[in-house]
Amino acid sequence: MAEAVTAKGEAIGAPAIQIARGMHAVVDVPLRDAGRVVTEHTLINRGGTPVARWKAARLLSDSQVAAIDHCETLWSRLGGKALVMDLARIPGAGQGNGWAEQEALDDLKRIKGYVPAKYWSVYENVCRFDQPAGTAGSDLANNTRSAIDAARIVVMFVADIVAMKERLA
Repeated sequence: MAEAVTAKGEAIGAPAIQIARGMHAVVDVPLRDAGRVVTEHTLINRGGTPVARWKAARLLSDSQVAAIDHCETLWSRLGGKALVMDLARIPGAGQGNGWAEQEALDDLKRIKGYVPAKYWSVYENVCRFDQPAGTAGSDLANNTRSAIDAARIVVMFVADIVAMKERLA
């Protein structure tokens, strides 16, 4: 039976592996050859967001990743991923970026017009707001597994369209 090892080399047992798997982490357990450790233990969190998991699992092509990264850059120019509106901020006044924010708004408006509104909503909710894929795709499917698959396919489709129209490689 495999055991996890802390940075100090102490065995922490199976419950830590179960916790790590629950957090969408990948656990590489050390291999033992005649009592000595051949590889060292690593704990890499590849989860958190659906897009991060899909990128780590290589479910997205390079052009799709480029399109998602392009949109994330535009969204970051608008002031990040905040879901709560800042009532003290004057809309359109920006955060000191000036033209960069307005150009990002113009680009996003053009990109948003490439696909139907329902698809853009799923794409934006998953890629920008880190909404779970099962929740974002729930309008497109009846059960959770199908909703996750539907959200991933919509994200891939929209990313392909964005990559094609914006000529991203």
